[in-house]
Amino acid sequence: MFVYLAVWRMRGWRKLKPEERVDLAVNMSDVCIRVCAEGVRAQYPNISEEKLIELVRERLMFDKNLRRKSLNLG
Repeated sequence: MFVYLAVWRMRGWRKLKPEERVDLAVNMSDVCIRVCAEGVRAQYPNISEEKLIELVRERLMFDKNLRRKSLNLG
């Protein structure tokens, strides 16, 4: 994660080529998902891979689902 912040500071987001921006965004997203998965694993050490994926998806979608409920969108 710190590598990405260093790239951001050194080169600046606007100076990155479009493909570098996409690569950076994908890698940052991957780090976030891995951190979330490790948090779930810490809570449930014996969790199956299938259940882990389900819980990570729920956590990542929490804010979106919360906003949807507050707007009565179902």
